[in-house]
Amino acid sequence: MAGENENIFAELNEKVFPRKVVDLGWLTINESVISGFIVVALILLAALILRLTIIRKWKTTPTGGQMFLEWLVTFFDKSADELTENYSGLMGPYTFGAAAYICCGVLIELFGLRPAIADLGACLALALCTFFFIHALGFVKNKGRRLLHYVNPINIITDLAVPVSMTFRLFGSILSGMVIMEMVYILIITLFEMLPVLGVTVVLAAVLTPLFTLFHAFIQSYVFASLTLTFVQEAIETPPKKPKRVKAKKGARAQSTAA
Repeated sequence: MAGENENIFAELNEKVFPRKVVDLGWLTINESVISGFIVVALILLAALILRLTIIRKWKTTPTGGQMFLEWLVTFFDKSADELTENYSGLMGPYTFGAAAYICCGVLIELFGLRPAIADLGACLALALCTFFFIHALGFVKNKGRRLLHYVNPINIITDLAVPVSMTFRLFGSILSGMVIMEMVYILIITLFEMLPVLGVTVVLAAVLTPLFTLFHAFIQSYVFASLTLTFVQEAIETPPKKPKRVKAKKGARAQSTAA
């Protein structure tokens, strides 16, 4: 029993903490870091290809690829414009880039690599970027009045909780997705042992794996982008001004006293 428990904890540790590929003491590189570099390289390569093909040959009558690209960019721009108004030119590209990184960072699991987001460091980096935009745009919009937000100590606690909650929400969601995929693999292996038909297991693996991974990648990308825009919208809201007290004139007071 003790040996089985140690094996279970060892497997759980590998799922939560990525395996170190390079460990020089002062420099540590794990599997998620390598996946992250691969994802960034693929995104930059895709952007270069789109720039040299679809964007360079932009047409009045759009093709299928041009329509998809327009829809994708418009979706993030419109969402940012509705929530952040004058700052949509900044928040639209940021949420688009963050969502693309999260989506591709999860989809890379289909190629047998560890998801780039399945690491606390990557999730914390994205959450801190959002945290920076929240407060930077809050001070840009409201200037000194933004300081009134910190008069209440509860607001300070809730603001500090934002990057923590976003980090663990994203990390927990990605980790749960990895667990679900492991359960799918166990199900496929069990079915193959019960019904040793190669075609059935291949079809199940080819259908269930992309289905769960795609759904998980799109959901996490959308949720992170939506939360970012919502928090920024709250930060740039103009605090209500206190109504000024109208002082009654002495003459009016005298007349009211005489009456």
